[in-house]
Order: sequence, then C-alpha cells, then structure tokens
Amino acid sequence: MFQDDENRFSNSKSTYAGAILLVHAVFCGTAGAQTASDNSQDKWFGRAWGGFSSLSDTSGSSDGFQLDSSTDTLSVNAGGGFAAGAGVGYRFANNFAAELAWEYRSNDSEVDFDGGASFDDGNYASNTFFLNGYYYLASRGAWEPYLGLGLAWVQEIDIDLEGNGPEQSFSGDGDVGVQVFAGASYRISPNWSAQGELRYGRITGLDLTGEGNPGTISDFDYEPLTLQIGLKYDF
Repeated sequence: MFQDDENRFSNSKSTYAGAILLVHAVFCGTAGAQTASDNSQDKWFGRAWGGFSSLSDTSGSSDGFQLDSSTDTLSVNAGGGFAAGAGVGYRFANNFAAELAWEYRSNDSEVDFDGGASFDDGNYASNTFFLNGYYYLASRGAWEPYLGLGLAWVQEIDIDLEGNGPEQSFSGDGDVGVQVFAGASYRISPNWSAQGELRYGRITGLDLTGEGNPGTISDFDYEPLTLQIGLKYDF
C-alpha cells in the first residue's frame, strides 16, 4: 500500500508540476505588476455560478467487489449533470486576478463490470476546491473576455452504484488536478456583472474505497466539461 502511495505521489508530482509553475508565474506576475499600476483599481470580488456538467466516460479496475477475491475491470458511462459553486478573489490593477473557489458537481452514471455485474443507475459526484488565476483580455464595451488556469484539490469524490440490489458507494479524497477555462463578463451595473464560462478539468489515477461495502476501485479518471452562467460582485 505504501509503495502504491509513493508511485501515486510521484505520478501526480510529474503530471502537475508544469501547471503549478504556470499558476506561480501568474501570481508572481500580478504581484510585480501591481506595484507599477494604479492601485485604486485593485478590488475584491465574489461570484457564484451554476451550469450543465458533461463528464467523460472512464474505466478502471476493482478488487474485492461484492466479496469477490479476483480483480475485475469496469467501465463507467457518464450522463448529464449539474455543477454549482462560489468563489472569492482579488482583481489586481492590471489584467490579472487570483481566486479561491469551491464547487459541487454530480453526473448520472451507469457502471458495467466485465465479470457480469451491471448497475444502470447511480451518480458520479465531487466536492472540489480550486486555486485559479485569471488573465483579462481587452474590454469591448460592457464585455470583458478572460482566460484562466487553476489547480484543483478534491475534498471528496464518490461514485454510487444503484439499480442492481442495494446501493453501493465508493469514495476517495486528497487528489489533485488542473482546469482551464475561458469566459466573458458583461457589466450590468457599477458593481454587478453577469458571466458565461466554459471549463475543462482533469484529475487522473483516482482510487476509491467502499463506504460500508467491500472492495476498492482504482485508476479512475475524472474529466468534466462545464458550460455555466453566474453573477459576479465587485466590492
């Protein structure tokens, strides 16, 4: 088990090192540019959003599922779902901003095991925190487009298997990933803006443990695509 944890840490370290450096560069750039800009434009903001969640299908392996001592493989067919979240951030006097955000997401899912078990109902859900960096492009009237990059930390992720006997759940936490996004704000008052955004996230190598039921699920991926709308308030 400890060897698996070491391998998992090593893989995560190499996979996300580049993203960490990019976010670090964004934040360092904002700090340096802030000293040379008009600080009267610096401001805090808060925002909330909701939207449609699409989730890529994935596959993995199971061990000890339903007290079966053999290893099995399984596939997850993900359906539509929703995402909702909120964040607070700081807009620097230049075109950069930093944000700490939270999001809950849930998608319908169907799970099939190669050994024969099948669950035609259930959901694949997550509770995630993000550290995001924004870069705002040139404004076009009331419109202001932006691009962003973020680091994700999973507080909890779980998959529920339903539709074939008693519900069975598997969950994990502590995994890290990345997300990229693009969107635009539309100023509707001096303090309020409406936002539309498209986001893609990726968290790989998930290991989930049974909650009150036997077995583990390993090597899952989590790749959501979100189309969302929200409101932003500048303090």
